[in-house]
Amino acid sequence: MDDYLIIMERMSALLYKINCNDRQPKNFGTDQLLYQSEIHFIDAVGIDSDVNASQLSDKLSVSNGAVTQVADKLLKKKLIEKYKKQTNKKEVYFKLTGKGKAAYESHRMFHKSLNEKVLDYLKSLSREQIDAILGFIAVADENLPDLS
Repeated sequence: MDDYLIIMERMSALLYKINCNDRQPKNFGTDQLLYQSEIHFIDAVGIDSDVNASQLSDKLSVSNGAVTQVADKLLKKKLIEKYKKQTNKKEVYFKLTGKGKAAYESHRMFHKSLNEKVLDYLKSLSREQIDAILGFIAVADENLPDLS
C-alpha cells in the first residue's frame, strides 16, 4: 500500500479514536464518571480558585448557560462548591471539593504522562522531521472548518 495512503488512513483512525474517546465518561480517581466538559470545568476551576461563572465561560469558550448546566451536574456529584464573597454578594464563585481536587489531580497526571511520552518521541526527531510534522498539521488545520 502507498505510504501516503497509510498516513492518511492512520491519521483518520486517530482522529476518530480521539473523537470517540472524548465522548465517553471516564473515571478520574473518584466514584463518579466524568464527561470531557465536566473534567475541563474542574480543570479550569482547579487552576484558578475564586473563579466565577463569566470567567469560566470565557476560559472554556462556552456560553454562560453551558457553565450553569455543567456546574449543576458537578454540584450534584459533590465535585465543586459554589459560594459568594463577602465583598460581592452578586457573583457566584466556584471551588473544588476534596473529590473535585482528586479528579483534578488525576486529570493532570493523565496529561502529564501522555505529554511526557509524546515529548520523548518528539525529542528524538530531526529538525526536518519536526518541520514535516508541523507542515502536515498546518495543512490539516487550514483545511478543516473553524467551528468556534
